[in-house]
This record gives sequence, C-alpha cells and structure tokens, in this order.
Amino acid sequence: MILGIPAMRLIETDYSPNHHAMQVLAIEVTTHSTGPWVASVLRDVAERTGRPVQIVADHGSDLHKGITLFQQKQAPACVKTDDISHHIANLFKAELSADARWNGLLEHCRTTLASFQQTDLAFLLPPRQRTKARFMHVDTHVEWARNILAYDDRGDFSAIRRPCVLSVAAWDHLCARLGAARVQALRALRGRQHPDKAAFCDALHAASDLTPEDLDDAFWDLADTGRERFLEGFGWVRAYREELVVYAQMMEQAKAIQTFLKSKGLHAGVIEPLRATLPPRTTLTPRAADFTDRILDGVAAEGAKTPPGETWLASSDIIESVFGKYKTFTARGPLKEIGRLVLTIPAFLTELTPSLIREAMVSVRTL
Repeated sequence: MILGIPAMRLIETDYSPNHHAMQVLAIEVTTHSTGPWVASVLRDVAERTGRPVQIVADHGSDLHKGITLFQQKQAPACVKTDDISHHIANLFKAELSADARWNGLLEHCRTTLASFQQTDLAFLLPPRQRTKARFMHVDTHVEWARNILAYDDRGDFSAIRRPCVLSVAAWDHLCARLGAARVQALRALRGRQHPDKAAFCDALHAASDLTPEDLDDAFWDLADTGRERFLEGFGWVRAYREELVVYAQMMEQAKAIQTFLKSKGLHAGVIEPLRATLPPRTTLTPRAADFTDRILDGVAAEGAKTPPGETWLASSDIIESVFGKYKTFTARGPLKEIGRLVLTIPAFLTELTPSLIREAMVSVRTL
C-alpha cells in the first residue's frame, strides 16, 4: 500500500498526518514481494501522480532495494527516509538480542506467566510477548517490571488477600533483634491470623510498645503471607533493579526522540532543537547515553538528506495505523485473508459525507 500527501500540506498536519489527510495512491497484492516489483509499482504511481520528493518506509530488504532502483532510474532527486520507529527498533534489536540479562528477564516473564495464570497472582502477571515486531514494543516488559518493583517497595500486599501471622519464625526474628523481654507482650498473638497488614500492625501496637521502625523487611518477609506469596511469583524481579534503570532510560530517550520527530518533522538542522528537549547526557547511565547517541547519529544522517529549508516526514506510522484499522474491521467478519475487502481501505481515509455515501450506494452494488 502506498499513501501520499502533498508536501505543502505537511505543516498543516503538524508533520503527523491523520487518515483523512492521506490519499491511497496504490494497493497491490502479491504472493512474493521483490525489489524490482516494488520499483515497478512506484514507477506506475509516479506516472499517474508525478515524481515524489520523499518516500518514507521501513528498512525491509524488498522495499529498500525497490526504492533504490526507483531512485536510480526514475527519480534521482527523491529522498528515501527510513521510518524512525523501525530505525529505533533495529537499534534495540542490535543492542538487546545478545544481552544475557535482557533475555533472562524475558525468560522469567514467560515462565511466570505460564506458572501463575488463573491464580491469585494473575492480576500482577507480565504481558504476553509478541511473536512479531518484538523490538517495536520493548518497553512493555520494562514498564511492567518497574511497576512490580514499585508494588514491592510500597509493601502493601493486601490485594493478594493473604493473612498476616506472627509465625514462630517471625517471633524468633523479633526476639533476636529486639530482645525476648520486649517482645514477650506479643506472645498471645502468635499464630493468630489478621486479614491485612494494617490490622496486624494495629494488633501489634495495641499489645506492645513496638514502633513501625522495629518491624523491618526481614520481619515482614516472615509474617506477611501476602508478601511471601508475592515473592513466590515475582521475587526474581528484584535482581533486575539496576538493569531496569538502564533499560528504562534507553526506552524513555527513544520515545522522546520519536515524539519530537513525529510532531516537528525531519530537517537538516533537526539535531540541535531535538537535543535541547532531552535530559542532559550527564544524567544518563553510560549505556543509555551511548544508545541515545546512536539514535541521534541516525536521525542526523536522515535529516541531512532533506533539502535546505524543507521539513518532511520522519515516520510512516500512518501506514501501520491504516493497516491496524483494516485488521480491526476484518476481525468482525469471517474473511481474514487479503482479498476484496482491501478495497475498504480507501474508505478509511475518506471523510464520509451524505452525498458521498449516496453516490457510493448508487454506483457500487457489492464488493
């Protein structure tokens, strides 16, 4: 599918055109896409609409070769821009594919999801991992893991609905830490269940002079069975705390860069204003800073291709969006394969007015 928009209209859309701003220039269905085939489709479109000034696409081998052939033979002045979303996804793939800690995090997520489905921990489970475009969505598991650590740090496990109990082990821990004489007043509470941490604390404070500072994490590991159950499922996440800081910084930088380019566009001098919106390099971990530099190097290379004074698109997200809408539409019916329903795609990009609908109903009988 090829979508088009006049270059002069880009500023009207804030360099993030919606469906109605685009035109369908071609929809072609093939069983095998090759570079020469892509080039021939682009040539046919150019003969109808004029030569393009820019083509934005992902870095698929067939598209890359086809666009290059088209540039060489038909449109040497046309600029090919690598979609920023796919460019960053490729950088993440190169950065993380061989990272043992990253792969360990994902493996733990897989086994945790399989082990605790349909249990009392189901509401805390990680998202399912994608089989396609995995590196376009790397942030989902990092965000989940950071939320799990935040939940752990709050120390309130009442949602798991397990009681708090002054167990023998918890009693022994308090005796060793505070002295048996001070803890003696709590003897009557041993083995008694309390519905949540708040109720348990009330009982402890009513029976003794213990303060919240006296009840350390080691005590709660022994007394809070909700925490115990939580750690059974998610205790492994604690070991990734340092790596998650690095991963999160990398992904936050990537997201900030994409947001800027998708709203401000791509031009030859884009790096300076883009850098001004990012956190100072000194606030980042070395790995996140280096990763940011690699993204910016790619952005600078793409920006250098644009003519002086021109601002063009940095992303082909609109195509992904249209395909997503098409998939949602076809999911309602039995026809999942690519067929005649692709002819509905131009309708997604058209502002439907009463007169247009009437014209369609008069002139078109059926798909």
